[in-house]
Amino acid sequence: MPFYHKPKTFTPLLIAAEKKSAKNGVHHAVFTSRFDKYVGDWNNDLKQGKGLFLTVTGKLYEGDWLNGFRHGFGSLSNKQANGTFRLEYRGDWVRGKPEGIGWWYYQNGDVYFGFWKKGYRHGYGKMFYANGTFYVGYWQKNKKEGLGMFVQVNGNRYEGHWSGDLKHGLGRFYHMHTGQVQEGCWVQDTCVRSKISDIIIRQFCDLPTEYPIPQETLQDSQSILEKSEFWLNQKIGDIDKKLLYCIDQMV
Repeated sequence: MPFYHKPKTFTPLLIAAEKKSAKNGVHHAVFTSRFDKYVGDWNNDLKQGKGLFLTVTGKLYEGDWLNGFRHGFGSLSNKQANGTFRLEYRGDWVRGKPEGIGWWYYQNGDVYFGFWKKGYRHGYGKMFYANGTFYVGYWQKNKKEGLGMFVQVNGNRYEGHWSGDLKHGLGRFYHMHTGQVQEGCWVQDTCVRSKISDIIIRQFCDLPTEYPIPQETLQDSQSILEKSEFWLNQKIGDIDKKLLYCIDQMV
């Protein structure tokens, strides 16, 4: 009695049905189990190409996709109570996170434009703060790191090194109202050694200092400084070795 042998090219009906049901090309609307909505291109059941994705929480992404991830150029918006959408981010994406160059519009009014990496401000960028201050320089995981310039509302500005979002290292602070520049070493946002001199545009400032800078009149100022609890707590030896020449000049 002959036996049935399954041919080598045989494909089970279940697998064949799954292959036929795989989404490819453009689909008008596909809903997830929680009713998120996607409209756009597919490739073997993965979002790929151009598409729009709206979540039930009101987040709207419009842009490029690759292998199911937001990847390429796109914008992310949030739905407001009045039904309109507020733009949150527009720029480059890599595997679902901002990476490359992009703009981020914060809810409090701050705006950042610059480089991103894995969803963090990382590299060179500019931050326009809602309170009128401004920073341009380098970032590392959302914190100011490296060289940068911070401009205050009154025009005063700091130019120099940053670490962990704080002024740290060699820097200059321009007192634009008095027409002076302070050059020195900062540690954790505090200037520990510096010298102050007049700048060229001093005569055009709001409250220029006397010229030349008057001689020190405080008696025994060196002794007062040496006995200062704040000064005694400064561990100058912990400052980066690259700053030693700065410290030597300002003793």
